[in-house]
Amino acid sequence: MNSRVRLIAAAFSLTLLTPIAATADPVVTDTSVISNDRRVAILEAKLASLRLQVQLLEDAKAIERVQQAYGYYVSEGMGSEAAALFSDSPAASIELAQQGVYLGKKRIREFLTHGGEGLKEGELRETPIMQGVVHVSPDGRSARGRWRSLIFGGTYGQDGTWTEGPYENEYVKENGVWKLSKVHWYMTVKGSYDQGWAKQHMPAPTPLADLPPDRPPSEKYESWPAFYLPPYHYEHPVTGKPVAWD
Repeated sequence: MNSRVRLIAAAFSLTLLTPIAATADPVVTDTSVISNDRRVAILEAKLASLRLQVQLLEDAKAIERVQQAYGYYVSEGMGSEAAALFSDSPAASIELAQQGVYLGKKRIREFLTHGGEGLKEGELRETPIMQGVVHVSPDGRSARGRWRSLIFGGTYGQDGTWTEGPYENEYVKENGVWKLSKVHWYMTVKGSYDQGWAKQHMPAPTPLADLPPDRPPSEKYESWPAFYLPPYHYEHPVTGKPVAWD
């Protein structure tokens, strides 16, 4: 099979496998209308476009796996494993609620392991991460994602807590591997499990006295019953306009 035939076969196969290509313009193959060289050039361009689209889809899937892995590790008190998901850049950061910003993998690990590794007897710290909206940059080297987490925490025999809020995170591809570069979680509400969040609310946690952050909180806000809408990193997918609370 010569190279031109292989090229046509590859483009046709990707067209079948890629739903995005279903609405693409048809490729002119009639040699009475277009020359073989021109046809090959068109196929090469379409094949390159399809490869890029597939790569971006694979990137989004990889980012989701990294983010979900973070949620599992945090749930099980595996702070070192969660910290290992971060970029090696000294600019990598984590900021949870009003606790300030920790910079670099070493400081992120110290923060995530504050109080020790693992869970104590009878402790729960379930941190599912959901509602992901991920946007990969056109060059495939960075990305941003918005998520939401509903945390069920507590210790056996004591009152538990419901805690909820969104993430606005950033990601970077280093040596072909997607990593967390910025984790920023906003606490919307925290309340008593026994009394109910609507009857007994709790303020957002502030910086740790025995492990001060590298920077103060990047945004000052109060949690419920006050209302604060963290900025969306993306515009409305239909109107194309920024979304904000007036």
